[in-house]
Amino acid sequence: MLRLFNDIDMAVSFVRSFDLSGGVSGDLLTRVATIRSDVVDSGDDALVRLSRKFDGLKDLEFRLIVSKTDVSEAYERVSLEFLEALKRAKHAIEDYHRRQLPEDWRVSPSEGVVYGAQWTSIDSAGLYVPGGRGIYPSSVLMNAIPAKLAGVSKLVMASPPQPDGRLPDSIVVAADLCGVDTIVKTGGAQAVFALAYGTNTIPKVDKIVGPGNSYVTAAKQMVYGLVDIDKPAGPSEVLVYVTDPNYAAYAASELLAQLEHDPESIAVCISESDETLEAVNRAFEEQFQLCQRQEIIAQSAQRSVLLCTSSVEESLSAINLFSTEHLVLLTDDFEDLLSQVRHAGSIFCGPYTPVALGDYCAGPNHVLPTGSTARFASPLGVLDFMKYSAVTHFTKQALSKISKTVDVLSREEGFDAHRRSVSVRLQSMD
Repeated sequence: MLRLFNDIDMAVSFVRSFDLSGGVSGDLLTRVATIRSDVVDSGDDALVRLSRKFDGLKDLEFRLIVSKTDVSEAYERVSLEFLEALKRAKHAIEDYHRRQLPEDWRVSPSEGVVYGAQWTSIDSAGLYVPGGRGIYPSSVLMNAIPAKLAGVSKLVMASPPQPDGRLPDSIVVAADLCGVDTIVKTGGAQAVFALAYGTNTIPKVDKIVGPGNSYVTAAKQMVYGLVDIDKPAGPSEVLVYVTDPNYAAYAASELLAQLEHDPESIAVCISESDETLEAVNRAFEEQFQLCQRQEIIAQSAQRSVLLCTSSVEESLSAINLFSTEHLVLLTDDFEDLLSQVRHAGSIFCGPYTPVALGDYCAGPNHVLPTGSTARFASPLGVLDFMKYSAVTHFTKQALSKISKTVDVLSREEGFDAHRRSVSVRLQSMD
């Protein structure tokens, strides 16, 4: 069922022949620009109108903001089992991300000179949680928890409403549990523009994070600069490295778990053994028959590959070349490989660490770089909601010692006022 390659370059070229970047077309940008104009001009009215158009909203008394009563009723409707699982996941995610908190620092490299860094959070963040094909309370946790730990004082979450005008109870409960201040029932590009520009009901934020469809991606790219955004989100992807045919069923399950996300998802399985890859393919076909989302998997499987390499070194080269969102080192000897992996969003080590743990409750974030952007990007984390200010202090004596350097460089660049800002201070010295 999966296409087999024996050449790395051919396998990479095949996968990259599909647009994995999360990029958008000019036609789409034009359509999204029309939505932006509508939201900027008409605010809340536009959001309701667009929800009726795109989300099938039927509720005639629809209100954009989830009320405290709505939250209380959502808690009553979710199961105790779900609530306890959500709390356990929240605890693990908090524990992992708390370790990312940076510390301010200052040093004195020479007499009279002090420099350092002072970290502060952004003031507000918009969290986008998609709807459509699924319900994702886990995405609420992954977006809200690092923002809250960073110290963001205002969290605004947006998610598309259902036709009855409600958000799924699990989404509302997850948002409340994570301390989200405002829960907004709007989705798509219009939600991004509402968060970026503000409306009568929805407060403007400083940064917007969270995955979405191509309309959401286009809108985020259009508002970048007015607000900050996270990385563009492309289709889900996984690379599984497996050496033992006894683990073939595990490998197949990992491929299927990512391919069921979306018809555009990508899966790659690498091994030095033809026997192992044949076993993976057989297991894939057997488990496929048990899957509920067969139509989606059948489409995404056409974009996926098996790659047989000639050596461990060649496998590692391929792993780093693909630079996937998820990497599964499905081998007992993963420690020997881990230090040689340079490019991957999240790495799952050993035969008993499925990616599903990372999706829900292991602790690390599941908002990850896709489309080979793991070459230069990292998972969402606390630092995405923080920035630092450089701190510098010189005494008069220290300024005098370094003034010649400023004098020479400012003359070279033709900035006499820069030079004078030093000289006026030195002239006032006793």
